[in-house]
Amino acid sequence: MPDEMARIMAVEWQATLDAISDGLAVVDLGGRIQRSNAALSRLLGIPQNELPGMLCDRFWGSLPADRQPFFLAMENRRRESIELEYDCRLLLVTVDPMFDADGELTGAVHIMRDLTDKRRLEEQFRESQKFETIGTLAAGVAHDFNNLLTSIMGNASLVIETLPAGSLGREKLEDVIRAGQRAAEVTHQLLAYSGKGRHFMQKVELSSLVERVQTLIEATVPKKVTLEMRLAHNLPRIEGDPNQVQQVVLNLVSNAAEAIGDATGTISVTTGDEANGYVYLEVRDTGCGMDTVTRTRIFDPFFTTKFTGRGLGLAAVAGIARSHKAHISLNSAPGAGSTFRVSFPAEERTSAAGGKMELRPIPAQGATVLVVDDEEMVRRIAQATLEGRGFHVRVAANGFDAVAQARQHHDIAVVLLDLTMPVMGGEEAIDEILAARPGVRVIVSSGYERRDAIARFGHKQVAAYLQKPYTSRQLADKVDIVLAGWRTDD
Repeated sequence: MPDEMARIMAVEWQATLDAISDGLAVVDLGGRIQRSNAALSRLLGIPQNELPGMLCDRFWGSLPADRQPFFLAMENRRRESIELEYDCRLLLVTVDPMFDADGELTGAVHIMRDLTDKRRLEEQFRESQKFETIGTLAAGVAHDFNNLLTSIMGNASLVIETLPAGSLGREKLEDVIRAGQRAAEVTHQLLAYSGKGRHFMQKVELSSLVERVQTLIEATVPKKVTLEMRLAHNLPRIEGDPNQVQQVVLNLVSNAAEAIGDATGTISVTTGDEANGYVYLEVRDTGCGMDTVTRTRIFDPFFTTKFTGRGLGLAAVAGIARSHKAHISLNSAPGAGSTFRVSFPAEERTSAAGGKMELRPIPAQGATVLVVDDEEMVRRIAQATLEGRGFHVRVAANGFDAVAQARQHHDIAVVLLDLTMPVMGGEEAIDEILAARPGVRVIVSSGYERRDAIARFGHKQVAAYLQKPYTSRQLADKVDIVLAGWRTDD
């Protein structure tokens, strides 16, 4: 009977140990395993029946004896811990010495916890926080820079109109405007890369999206690597979030660059139209390639060929593809490079005329325009432009002031409304402005891409969108268009 009780207790103790998710081993004074649990067997990749009698020092690999936690715990008679790599895993090993009733050492308990996924999650979180910080900074810089460019380009275009054609001064100012337009492209890319704003699914043209981040793509590619851009035009549009699709491009190119490393090579970025109703993005590299095992795990959330990982990589590409109902194919072999293709469902082509809807014309002569912008320079250039063309202009520095003026002045025909402002932004102000002046034509002005503005205001009564920075002619033409009776998203 005592033997049966002992057997039952041993079975219960083993069941208790096996229920623990951390690896556990009880070792004697010589460091030999006396008892272990199933989790330890899984962590070490050793059958559980082979563990008893095994010396625990094989856990430490080449770690010197004076750093092994078992010997330190025996010497110091207290808990010792260490983080170490074992078979491509990161383990936290804790050793607690055991004592008998007289306080004499009898052995130790080893507890092994797998930190691999936890550490990579923490790294992923740190990376996402870093990108969020960078994105916030980029969006703020782009917003301020766009306002400065609006003043530069607007004033230059105003002065140009006073100069005769062919004059040296006119040519120089035209160079200023062209330089401003190129600078504006950089701010647009900053805004795209920052990912600020919400995720908006829109009808987008894939090749145009890739072109807008080409400068960022080029910055990702090392100087020894040749970048080839093969973008097809007139593709069917896809339903997608521009920022997320651009992130797919950047992640795939970054992965291709890492595959080539310090060697010379080529990365090709291609777009095209598949016969099965899909539009594809393809990134091909001449890098090291992948074996079968790597190909089967390359999109796993925690898989990486480098221990530290990158946080935002191919797993993110796979997630974005799923959210866009897209398919990913991969062709790769060791030494033969890799080709990733992401195929997005294409929108059916339509010949219907779109983009504009006729409204009741409003006489332009002497019409009142309310300019709403938190940047004084932008307000001044817009006021000078419009007053120079015969409009009466009122100005407001924020949405709250704009709503008050809309309620007070019933002669306002057009509102040029900035999207991002303190106190009350354009997205909040537009409803109250339209409630106060139901017939007013609202032009939304923003440094964000036109599609982003449309996504935010598409359900509201917006007459037109004007992207910053703009010239005086672009502003005047937009006001003329909406007064003439057209609503447009161009």
